[in-house]
Amino acid sequence: MLPSTTHQGRHTTGSLSSSCGPSVTIACPDARPPAYQAAAGLAGTGLLHEFVTGFYHGGQGAIGAIGERVAPRIYAKLSRRHQPEIPPDRVRAFPAFDVALAVENRTSSSTRHRVARWRTRRFDRDLTRSLRRHSPEVLLAFSDVASEFAMPYCRDAGITTVLSMVHGDVHEEVEVLDREQERSPDFFPIYLGDGPVNRTELGWLHDRRLRDLELSDLILVPSEHIAATLHRHGTDRARIVVVPYAADTRRFVPKPSKRHDDTCYFLFAGGITQRKGIKYLLEAWRLVRRPGWRLGLLGGLPRDTSALEPYRDDVEFLGRVGHSEMPTRMADADVFVFPSLFEGSAVVTYEALACGLPSIVTAESGAVARDGLDGLIVPSADVESLAASMEQLGNDPGLREAVSLSARARAEQFDWPRYHAALITAIARVA
Repeated sequence: MLPSTTHQGRHTTGSLSSSCGPSVTIACPDARPPAYQAAAGLAGTGLLHEFVTGFYHGGQGAIGAIGERVAPRIYAKLSRRHQPEIPPDRVRAFPAFDVALAVENRTSSSTRHRVARWRTRRFDRDLTRSLRRHSPEVLLAFSDVASEFAMPYCRDAGITTVLSMVHGDVHEEVEVLDREQERSPDFFPIYLGDGPVNRTELGWLHDRRLRDLELSDLILVPSEHIAATLHRHGTDRARIVVVPYAADTRRFVPKPSKRHDDTCYFLFAGGITQRKGIKYLLEAWRLVRRPGWRLGLLGGLPRDTSALEPYRDDVEFLGRVGHSEMPTRMADADVFVFPSLFEGSAVVTYEALACGLPSIVTAESGAVARDGLDGLIVPSADVESLAASMEQLGNDPGLREAVSLSARARAEQFDWPRYHAALITAIARVA
């Protein structure tokens, strides 16, 4: 019998009904889809010991019904913090993380950084206490949350540590930051969206990420690009396993009535930030735009939009949309464009493929699109290459139609059940 907890943290007793491998605790405080899917996949095979997270929506209930009626938009956002396949008695939630994040987003810069450090270290400590009480065989920790307290404890206690790395290599990010600060000073303030880049605080986060690598028995990365970059900077390739993410191919599907013609709707989806290469996309668009072609930017704008103002009349700023609207919004497009400079592996790139969108992406985006088959891969921060790829797909409706079919077939190779299986295989390798 293994101890576990409800989403409210009350201790109960449960057993793993079909366990055929090591018991695994997953740690991720936010609503990251790969973390929720990892918990669901491990629960399905009886291997999930505990899912340690931030706020978790335990179900409808009376409080949920009131919240849905009084504040439907907020409730809809919070209700996404739920995965039906995860048994409620396997979830241990620490909502203080989300409370601190809300405070952080509403305070001055200096206070914001103190709160960010506090919430990160607090979750790390809470996770360590949970590990001491329940002693799983494996900790699967998502980036940034376990390197100061939990991972050192695991090393002393003989608990195998697997890191799921959700970002690129920190050395690569430093190179990107140095380059962008020099090349794009007008857009550098929105590299991360809201708030200027604080290299001291980013350095603190980078140090945690380097300790993640040092203390992990196995490192899961979502793209070959990250694996190669880590190896180039000194991480043993034998410790790295590539486990790509996925899309919900049942929700994200091509638009049946789509007709490919001389018009072309290009779509970007994600944070409107320089880390996503937004300046290079806007400049490329100025080179290629013509009657009948559109570029839509789907995502939240930063508070300071001064860098974007010169482009205001060139593109359609669509803002944020609800989770339920994303499949339709994406399927309406003809070409997906995502020229990210630094990424883990953006789930939105898988969703675009699932909608049958030819995709123009960088290697840094972590997409699984194949160059010339499911889309085109361009060098990051390269306006001319990006513009040429947009023209190639925009000018050739027949090519778009052929690539669209390939894109959908590619997405079907990367669904969440495949992610579950790859994750379990990787864990079994070291446990």
